[in-house]
Amino acid sequence: MVARAVKNPFKPAARMTAETARRITGVSGPLGGVQWADPGPSDRDKVRGVLLELEDRRVLYNPDWLEVRYQVDMSVDDIRGICTAALKTFGANDFATSALRNIRAACRRYLDDTTIEFRHADIGHRGDLSAGAFLALGAFRASVGHEVARLLAHYDLEVEGDLASILPRLDID
Repeated sequence: MVARAVKNPFKPAARMTAETARRITGVSGPLGGVQWADPGPSDRDKVRGVLLELEDRRVLYNPDWLEVRYQVDMSVDDIRGICTAALKTFGANDFATSALRNIRAACRRYLDDTTIEFRHADIGHRGDLSAGAFLALGAFRASVGHEVARLLAHYDLEVEGDLASILPRLDID
């Protein structure tokens, strides 16, 4: 006869994940009981949704000669709307709030800075963008790339495709 190990049904779980703990809404009764609810998507999932939207925004990574000014302006304004909608789902002290506010501010700054004229500047770009719009677009992409990198690091996420091209480079030797 082979002896089998019998599991103790009263032994507590070895580990409770953060996702499990987030779903518990109450504990009850003299013999115990747990109330569960679906609290909605986690902050990580909400940030992932925003990043998926940004991955599809050509304005963040297309070469300048492919950009058409009114399409760029509309896309930047759409990104601003995406950030505003996402901000409504985060608390004031959540990590993502500051990053999304900074991206939204970069959108406003781009729309303001495109009106600056550089009459005597030949910056060597091609396409539909004026010198002011070209420089504003570069600053916009750098700002968004910085904030996306912060979100990726904090929430342990990854981006795919061309959006990764605007992330700051780490020169580690």
